[in-house]
Amino acid sequence: SPSGIRGIGRGKHMYVAITGGTGFIGSHCVAHAVASGHRVRMLVRNPGKARIALDVHGVDRSAVDIAIADLTDAPALRAGLEGVDAVLHVAALFSFKASDGPSMRRINPAATEVILDSARDIGLDPVVYVSTVGVFMPPRGINLSADDDPSTGCGPYTDSKIAAEQVARRHQSEGAPVTCVYPGGVIGPSDPSPELSDSMATLRDMLRGSVVPFPAEIRMGWVDVRDVARVCVGALEPGRGPRRYLVSGEMVSMGDFTELFTTLTGRRFRHLSPPAPVMLGLGHAFEAAGRLLRRRLPLNAEIGRLFAGSVRSGGWETADESPAAEFGYPGHTLEETLGTTIRWLHANGHFADRHAGHLAT
Repeated sequence: SPSGIRGIGRGKHMYVAITGGTGFIGSHCVAHAVASGHRVRMLVRNPGKARIALDVHGVDRSAVDIAIADLTDAPALRAGLEGVDAVLHVAALFSFKASDGPSMRRINPAATEVILDSARDIGLDPVVYVSTVGVFMPPRGINLSADDDPSTGCGPYTDSKIAAEQVARRHQSEGAPVTCVYPGGVIGPSDPSPELSDSMATLRDMLRGSVVPFPAEIRMGWVDVRDVARVCVGALEPGRGPRRYLVSGEMVSMGDFTELFTTLTGRRFRHLSPPAPVMLGLGHAFEAAGRLLRRRLPLNAEIGRLFAGSVRSGGWETADESPAAEFGYPGHTLEETLGTTIRWLHANGHFADRHAGHLAT
């Protein structure tokens, strides 16, 4: 039985519960964990989406157990951790809708607390928690490290993840075997969501046009989803105590990023470069337009605050990702990742031929 896998030593295969396995990062984690020989139990709200995610990645459904556990259902989350060795907590509520702000602020830290508290009570080791570089926004310096203190937040999502981060760091300070992973803007192939994940949808919307609504000087990291999964699954080793891994991706300016897109596709872009107060105003305007049009736009109030903070501070120039090198990170260059992402978006109907340019052939 799967529970018979419990207790296998360091570096061996484990029985791991994974939340968020129907999403972008989570589905890649499930696929990578199965490919690495681990037994997986997916804790999901919708079993149908779980099966779709497995099919997207070509994972044999019989290799994965599926348990129903909503992020708001504490007893189901705890029950989902019984009988496994470790947990990889990827799930989080994310929305661009202003009306969902209170739910994000409530659910994300509460679910993280339930999972980490339950894992500690049961004795799971390790407990891998997927955070975000958003917990360090707005930037407080030019050099980013996983050991930096969380920042002040820029809106409902980053506020909720900062609150969840405080839960994880409390467990770490008490010696619990909690590992935190901090991805940047995550892109790559095989997104199981028809609407695409947040970073992928932002990339799609930004590059469908010819005018990018972000200043060219803004710096951010873009990371391959397969590299994030490699680190998350690689961290499934017991006996190593609290750890933190920054996987922000290569820090580049938005101008350099779109220039790379130009190199790959042959298309050219103009950047809007408004001052910070105008950036904030644009964020609110885009959010209002999105509500009116009932569609997702590449900018909202929280992103406006994120970028305005980056403009004011100058953004990060470097990021210390060296601890993740033990897992072979990074496995892809930004150019490789962006090329793969464009081809996948085009092949799956998210980019027209004119958007993919040279890569459409």
